[in-house]
Amino acid sequence: MIKSNRRIARSDIDTLDLETRVQLEAQITDARSEVIDFERFQQIDTDLAHYAASTPWWTYLFNFLGPVAGKTILDVACGYSMTPVILASAGATVHAIDVAPKTVATVQQFAQYKGVGKRVFARVSPAEELAYADETFDLIFGGAALHHLQLERAAVEFRRVLKPGGRAAFQDPLGHNLLLEFARDYLPYKDKHPVKGTDRPLQVSDIETFGRYFASYTWRGFDLVAMARKPFHLKKQSPVRKALYGIDNALFTMAPFLQRYARFAVTCVTK
Repeated sequence: MIKSNRRIARSDIDTLDLETRVQLEAQITDARSEVIDFERFQQIDTDLAHYAASTPWWTYLFNFLGPVAGKTILDVACGYSMTPVILASAGATVHAIDVAPKTVATVQQFAQYKGVGKRVFARVSPAEELAYADETFDLIFGGAALHHLQLERAAVEFRRVLKPGGRAAFQDPLGHNLLLEFARDYLPYKDKHPVKGTDRPLQVSDIETFGRYFASYTWRGFDLVAMARKPFHLKKQSPVRKALYGIDNALFTMAPFLQRYARFAVTCVTK
């Protein structure tokens, strides 16, 4: 029998209180961080321009956020992606939060190693209960963050800590493509997380509910036909990979409804 990698059934996720959600995600994320080779982190390219250009969704997201130099940024559910260091290396002051203590310590260690420790402030915190004053942040960034959160509670907090006119952008998996959802839960593939906790890929209705807490919001889907690159492990500069991204862009322009069946959504909001 095919076995899911979920620690808890999807149907039970919304029944969990915040404390239980935090404990579960902290255990899972810290277990992942323990097996990370810190020497590999030393090789990470921390140039924001390179990172933003690596995929269409990062390009779109960072174009929306705009220049980060001199900005105060909240990096939500930072995990061990090291985006706090990338943003700080571009001149931002970054407050990075995650619920996993060992992961947060790793982020701060990497920031020190890369020479931006004085501009990265990593803290153990759930996004739904932020220990920051009102109107603290120019920008909020979240990579694979929203689909772990109690969305409406998080939206209230993000709106509170954003400065007037502040922007926030998030990249998350979408959950309308049933074949993709089956693969996520049951099929093996490269770089798949061995255990999932409160992951619940977003529905368009989730994005709409979240967006209503802000003055304006938009979202866009990414990675549909381009998912065909995955089995072939095409390099980032592969012409085939770029062609697949181009096909997606054309499809989504001609038939916007197809975006909901894409792999990712980028959600952009303005206070």
